[in-house]
Amino acid sequence: MKLEMLLVAVDFSEVTTQVYETAAVLAERLRAKVVVVNVTEPQVDYAGLSAPGAYAIADDEIRKMIEGRLNVAKEFFEARQLTVFVEHQWGQVVSSILERVQKWDAGLVLVGSHGHGALYNLLVGSIAAGLIRHSNVPVVVVPDSRAKEGVGATATKEGAEIKESAAPVKV
Repeated sequence: MKLEMLLVAVDFSEVTTQVYETAAVLAERLRAKVVVVNVTEPQVDYAGLSAPGAYAIADDEIRKMIEGRLNVAKEFFEARQLTVFVEHQWGQVVSSILERVQKWDAGLVLVGSHGHGALYNLLVGSIAAGLIRHSNVPVVVVPDSRAKEGVGATATKEGAEIKESAAPVKV
């Protein structure tokens, strides 16, 4: 398995910093490069309800905001002497991330989980679940630290620890 490139898919939510920290530890240990990817689903205008050009303005502002956040990600990894690339993509989230995996020849995907319950995931779906189902490479899901204790991934300078139930795994 090639682990020379790690793809870090982020939505800039509260769990993003934890995903960065986990990715940095893994990249350091594996001597891997990192690509941080953000995918934004296009806005939909229902039957012309918005003013002409309204979405063009909003899209431009979204683009600027994402560019700033990707620069923060780049600085985070560069501060740790890691090679990092950043990319923003417009499109359907799961399929766009999987396309980026192919483009960058990534050997591992890291993604955050918001810790929504089963009912939410049943009704709305989960990006992490979609990636796990359709990815050809391993997917590491980093849960929000506010989620249930005893399950999840943590990262420190000494290494990463991944826990499922009561069985921690050192990386």
